[in-house]
Amino acid sequence: MYVPIFRALQVLKADNEASRIASFNSPHAFIFFHAINAYDFFDPGRGTTTIHVDLCSYEGRYLTYGEYNLANFLEPAAPFSNGRLIRYEMIGIESHGVANPGRVTVAASIPGVAGDMPRIAKSASMDPSYRYIYMASEFGGPSPGTDVPLGRLGDGTVVDQAALFSGLAKTDWQDGRVIRWQPQAGESCPCEPIFIQRPDGQQEDDGVVLTIVIDKEGTRSILVALDGRTFKEVARAWMPQVYAMAPHGSFIEA
Repeated sequence: MYVPIFRALQVLKADNEASRIASFNSPHAFIFFHAINAYDFFDPGRGTTTIHVDLCSYEGRYLTYGEYNLANFLEPAAPFSNGRLIRYEMIGIESHGVANPGRVTVAASIPGVAGDMPRIAKSASMDPSYRYIYMASEFGGPSPGTDVPLGRLGDGTVVDQAALFSGLAKTDWQDGRVIRWQPQAGESCPCEPIFIQRPDGQQEDDGVVLTIVIDKEGTRSILVALDGRTFKEVARAWMPQVYAMAPHGSFIEA
């Protein structure tokens, strides 16, 4: 979603009419490539309904998807920009119509981590109390020992031993904690993480996180499973070929 002239989010009716019921303006322009979560709740302190929208947000007029092409991976023109985890807040949905727009504010953010391709537990969707985000992180960081000639360093320098995404991150909205994971032994290019919740799990992060990495020689891919809580590897399976770094994947239950 691109916000060109400080125009921000619009709230629509959840019926067939889909007519606009409220508008909110943002004090700055931003764009997002992927949304994380969104929910509404009644704030008893204010006596009104508030909406939170969590995004991997890029400031200004930066078009992140403009860099996702093979030519730019192999011969980068500038450093990749990183999405920031930001929670946008719209207060007083009932009192802000089309003629009197409200103001979008930043309710929270998680500093010290940048990336994109966020995933959450299915049970956390539209839940105001959810905590955890899994995401691909650290654009262009080094992947020690890899022979895969793809990527660049954070300052834009073209190098042979680097990766587009060098690692993954788990973040916590409650305390701002960040846990990082990076492939070892020369493996590189972890793809978007997919979280699978344990069927009988009692905690939001009780499950496994799946990602695919490329081996040191760039000849085969490896499916890696990480513990959803500790973010440490618990299992892996070798795959018969190299699979492309697809931006999206799904886990299909029985």
